[in-house]
Amino acid sequence: MPAKNHDLLTLTDALAELNRARLEKDANASLHAPSTGYGYASTGRIPAERRGRHYFVRRCDLPLIASRLPVGRRRHTSPSAA
Repeated sequence: MPAKNHDLLTLTDALAELNRARLEKDANASLHAPSTGYGYASTGRIPAERRGRHYFVRRCDLPLIASRLPVGRRRHTSPSAA
């Protein structure tokens, strides 16, 4: 059985990993949006390679990707008058 290449991650898995790391540091942290990640990958703003329908990133590029991707804002809901 061939060995898996653990160096490549799908962009979705990479964003999930980056968001988990942000939440471990601060439970109220803003997160990276998948739609923004895919937009940045398609325009070449973050290093990614496309294979078929999916984008892949190298695990070693995660710090660079985290520094280039903006984080979304948390939406705070106001207490509703019930």
